[in-house]
Amino acid sequence: MPNFSEQVIVITGASTGIGRATAIAFVQAGARVVLAARSADALAQLAADLGGPDRALAIPTDVVDPAQCQRLIAGAIDHFGRIDVLVNNAGMVVSGLFENLQPGDIERQFAVNLFGAAYCARAALPHLKASRGVIINVSSVAGLIGTPTASAYSASKAAMNAWSRALWVELRPYGVGVVTLCPYFTSGVKLAEKGILRGGSLHSTKEKPRRAPGTQTTEQVAQAILRAARRRPRIVVLSPAGKFIWWLDRLFPWLTDWVMARGLPKLAGKNQRE
Repeated sequence: MPNFSEQVIVITGASTGIGRATAIAFVQAGARVVLAARSADALAQLAADLGGPDRALAIPTDVVDPAQCQRLIAGAIDHFGRIDVLVNNAGMVVSGLFENLQPGDIERQFAVNLFGAAYCARAALPHLKASRGVIINVSSVAGLIGTPTASAYSASKAAMNAWSRALWVELRPYGVGVVTLCPYFTSGVKLAEKGILRGGSLHSTKEKPRRAPGTQTTEQVAQAILRAARRRPRIVVLSPAGKFIWWLDRLFPWLTDWVMARGLPKLAGKNQRE
């Protein structure tokens, strides 16, 4: 495990899933963490479990509000005096066939997944330049290929990928790293519970989640984030299945499209039932 002794890590979306596992992993690696999410009670409990104010600071934050993102970064500096890593993990899903999406759905998707990350990065940048730190943007394999019934989600993650790549070039002269991290299916991530689900969605808050081949755990993704914070690659695509799909799409995009298109009749049937 990489050693992050006394480094300060800001993590958005820290109350559950990947964010929570990442906070635990960083503290185990010696770091101090600043936890951000909308769930104040869950954040407070996690901060207490991680050692209290000396190790973990909870700052309830809705990343769609630039002022709250500024307050998050200011709180981190006031409490710990520096920022070494910003993990932009906060996210949600808008799921369903495009024709069923409602006014405001796509705007909400981008507000959380892209604009929230940009607001946090902009607020943290002077401090990351001072520490020659790193930004880790948690994207998705869906942003690399575009997935039917999750067009808004895929678009928001594709935008994050492009933004991250541009930042990687812009910030290199300052010694600031920018990593785009693309997980595949991850168990323990409950996107549907805080998502917007429309007709034709494959997400569900009622059904038992399906375990796709190559599914990772949140703990595995957290360890990948720690490695990325240390090594600072430009992009990390996780799991053998995720890498296979990514390379397949780069070499044979027509094949990827054909495989996804085969599922559309089933999706259309589900849409009619709903």
